Amino acid sequence: MLRYTYKTEKEIHMNASKRRLRIMELLSRANAPLTGSTLAAVCHVTRQIIVGDIARLRAENKSIIATPQGYRLLKTTTGIKRLVVCKHGPDEAEHELRTIVAKGGTVCCNVTIEHDVYGSLEGNLHLSTQKDIDRYLKRMKENHAAFLSSMSGGIHTHLIEAPTRAVMDEIIKALHKEGFIYT
Repeated sequence: MLRYTYKTEKEIHMNASKRRLRIMELLSRANAPLTGSTLAAVCHVTRQIIVGDIARLRAENKSIIATPQGYRLLKTTTGIKRLVVCKHGPDEAEHELRTIVAKGGTVCCNVTIEHDVYGSLEGNLHLSTQKDIDRYLKRMKENHAAFLSSMSGGIHTHLIEAPTRAVMDEIIKALHKEGFIYT
């Protein structure tokens, strides 16, 4: 004989609140982004529930970003940030990203393009290691996804972060040398 247990609205709300606290705890302790599937498995819910929880947490001003690697908390940094305008074809995207990371930078949070119809379109990246780039490119290939810059003739911006001004100068110098800086 099957037994059904019915939860009151208060019990469901308490479970959701506890789950969102757990999500924040997991994200704050994580050394790398956590996928929605990982959070769903830990919380014993569907990935779609996690998507809703993340939206709710963001509405509560929690600084959660979605990257190609998963969700992460946006942590305050003490480094130097610079918005750089780049231009290149899709076949050069990997080289551009690897140039930034190899010099000690992070492609911090975004790539942005200006679209004639939609205005600013932004994709969250947060790539700080060669392994991050490998995962990102693998997902792009698996999903047959196009780079955002393909909609803007290759022109796009990156917010780059570096630990010091000297490191940032080296990154910009390398991007210039490779012909990635749009002038």
